[in-house]
Amino acid sequence: MSSVVLEQITELAGQQSLFLELVRAAFEQRFGAVAIEYEFHKGWNGGWRCRATVAGKSPVDFALLRTPAGALVALPVPFPAGWRRYGVAGSDGGAWTVDDAGEVTAVV
Repeated sequence: MSSVVLEQITELAGQQSLFLELVRAAFEQRFGAVAIEYEFHKGWNGGWRCRATVAGKSPVDFALLRTPAGALVALPVPFPAGWRRYGVAGSDGGAWTVDDAGEVTAVV
């Protein structure tokens, strides 16, 4: 696998619902149907994030990103080790993960 540099989303307008779907899919893949509370906020670097909270679990922050091909990805930060094998879905149907070195890679 080779690493990929993803672009931070700095303009969120019109993309919130797609990112909410990506975050929901990440949780449902692991825990089944759950009620999630969402909060969008800007990160220290100017990129948008989504904080997702499921009852009984710690909140998870997702960095909102774009791949070089234009697909949108909500990547948990830090990336949970238990999620690495399957990664998280991108809007293009691909899956993305973070390797042991902290590099973003496509799940093959």
